[in-house]
Amino acid sequence: MLKYVSIYLMLGFLTISTGQTQNILVLEKPGTTHNYKYYADQHLHLQLKKGAFDIGGAIGKISDSSIIFSNGLEVLLNDIGIIYRNRWGFRFLNRVLLTAGIAYLSISTLNGLINADQPVVPSETLIISGSLIASGLLLKPLITRKYKLEDQKWRLVILDFSD
Repeated sequence: MLKYVSIYLMLGFLTISTGQTQNILVLEKPGTTHNYKYYADQHLHLQLKKGAFDIGGAIGKISDSSIIFSNGLEVLLNDIGIIYRNRWGFRFLNRVLLTAGIAYLSISTLNGLINADQPVVPSETLIISGSLIASGLLLKPLITRKYKLEDQKWRLVILDFSD
């Protein structure tokens, strides 16, 4: 029994070691464990140091010193000034608040029209739905976070696993 287990483990290790490896782009904060990994076919949004050009798209290939996007554009690591990352929590909360505010205002207005109320939209409804919509709009700038590479708090590193 032990013989078969060891054979299966050995075959597993051989297939893992002969499999094709890919490079990994890592956005890390030096001296801490905070890092974000990017693989091929993942979306990346960045800004270049010179000219302040925004570039976004799927990563086609990660070489030893550059990133090649799926549209063929190659960007050197030294040319990148800012990496943008979306925060899913703020995006989710933004969408929930906007949807809830618009839905509450729509339902209350429709109810007032059906029942022929005067006024059609009560002031309480305007306050509540307006507060929900305003809260959702105030969260808009918090959805995307900038990681500036020029101030040395964050850095980009490519983990090269090629032979």
